[in-house]
Amino acid sequence: MMRAETRPPRRKWPWIVSGAALAALLVVGGVWFSANLTDKPPIVTGSPGTVTPPPSNEDVVPTGCLGGEARDAAMVLAAQEAAPHTSNGAVEFATALMRWMHQYPVPVPEDVAAVEASVIALGSPYDLTAAYAGDPNTSGALVPDGTPFYLSTVPGFWNLESYADDTATVTVGAGVVINGELHPTFRMAKTFTLDWEAGHWTFDQASLDRTTEELFSIGTPYTGGC
Repeated sequence: MMRAETRPPRRKWPWIVSGAALAALLVVGGVWFSANLTDKPPIVTGSPGTVTPPPSNEDVVPTGCLGGEARDAAMVLAAQEAAPHTSNGAVEFATALMRWMHQYPVPVPEDVAAVEASVIALGSPYDLTAAYAGDPNTSGALVPDGTPFYLSTVPGFWNLESYADDTATVTVGAGVVINGELHPTFRMAKTFTLDWEAGHWTFDQASLDRTTEELFSIGTPYTGGC
C-alpha cells in the first residue's frame, strides 16, 4: 500500500537500538521469572512454512501467526491485509510486526523498504531504513551480538491496552528462540500504537510500557502461535 501523501519530517529512530538497551534493563527483571509459565517448553525448529491467513472480514481470537510462519516482509504485508478492523485484528498485526522486527540476521534491505512503504503510519516518526542500517542487535542484549535468534509466539501473550475506532494500543510478547531452540525463560514484550488508515492497520509508534512479568501475568495466550 503506497501513499502519495507527503509525510512530516521524521525524527531519528533510535528505539530499536537504544530501546533495546532499555529492554535489557526491563528484561533483566522480567524474563527471568519462574519457569512455571514455560514448564517443558516446546522446541521451535525447522524451516518457516506458509499459513493461509483468514479472510480480512473474519474476526477471530488472536492466533499469534497471522500472515504465516515466515519472518519476512511478505508475512507482515499478508498479516496487514488480513487483519480486520477490530481489536483482535490490531493484536494480530502488532504481533506480526513484533516477530519481523526482532530477529538476527536482521531483515534484508528490500524487506525493510517494503514494510516501511506499506506499514508505517502517516505522521509516524520512525525510519526503519535508518534503524536497521547499522545491523543492530534487537534482542535487548538477551542474545550475544551476531547470534541467530528470532521470536516465537507459541509461549506468547497479548494484552489490549486501549481501542477506540481507528486507534489501538496493544502489548504483545513472545519467547526468544536462539540458534533454533526456544529459551526456557527469555521473553520479550513491546507495546504498539496502531492507526487504521486506508483500510489497514498501520504502525505509529512502539514503547516498553510493560515488563514481561506484567504482560505474562495479566495477558491472554495466543490460540496457536508460530
